[in-house]
Amino acid sequence: MTTTKPSASTQRSRVTDMRRVEESLGMLAPRWSAWTLLTLKETGPQRPLDIRKALPMPSAPVLSARLSSLTDAGLVERRATNGRLVTYGLTSRGRQVIPALDALAGWAQRHPLDGDDAPVAYAERIEEALLQLGGRHTAAVLWTLRERGQARVGDLHQAIAPQLSLPTMSLKLTQIAQDGLILRMADDQRAPYRLSAVAVDLAEPFALLSAWAAGRTPRGNVTHPVWNPAPTKTQPVQRSNGSNRPTIPATAWGTAAAPAPAARNRTVPPAPARQAQSAAWGVRLFSHAGQQPAATSAGSRAR
Repeated sequence: MTTTKPSASTQRSRVTDMRRVEESLGMLAPRWSAWTLLTLKETGPQRPLDIRKALPMPSAPVLSARLSSLTDAGLVERRATNGRLVTYGLTSRGRQVIPALDALAGWAQRHPLDGDDAPVAYAERIEEALLQLGGRHTAAVLWTLRERGQARVGDLHQAIAPQLSLPTMSLKLTQIAQDGLILRMADDQRAPYRLSAVAVDLAEPFALLSAWAAGRTPRGNVTHPVWNPAPTKTQPVQRSNGSNRPTIPATAWGTAAAPAPAARNRTVPPAPARQAQSAAWGVRLFSHAGQQPAATSAGSRAR
């Protein structure tokens, strides 16, 4: 397949776009951020105590820190009445990011880690997806491979993080491959990497995050120059039967030549042991088959 090299201005725009999405993923990835945003979306402004009752938060200090960081990011606003009653609610920016979180939940449900089909709370799926995608340079690797189709370790190293040592970059790519997001083109350590079908399916969440990070309100099927280009007269597109997800361009890296692994290995830690649902968990948004995650165990990966 022949490709046209983008102009310098187009390339700069794409790099800026990628960095905004990477920063957005990093901002949303800390533990309990998605839980908090989705709770406030469902309930409206709440006192911190009421938020704690609705979530499996491990402690009041953790909730306070999360509310503070979300407020600093402009996603949550703090209101005080007569200087005494304090409530937190979503800002317009906080409400506008919800479609992207919903898309991440759908992606995580379609591609469970380790092939685990056990019931997982809706917000927990989002948290696992954010932890997996929010790692340093992960989005940049996926973005670069989406643009180029394939690339060797050395090329990715120079394009993404030349300040790192080559062995460090190679280890990072190995971790992303273990998550089932990228694959070798051949059974050879010198072979270039390409996206897996699991990563290609990130077109919708990445397009929505890109629009949100640029200050736009995502509406309907969002097109994106890298992940979900608008169809042209000369470029057919593939649609999943009955799906309302954005179309995926018929490119060399978006076809059946890049199958998803039967079960993705997990470098992201497993969700904590799940306990029976309490009465406060009656909201359908946060549960799946009556399950919820317990507080993060000491052995879980730091977030």
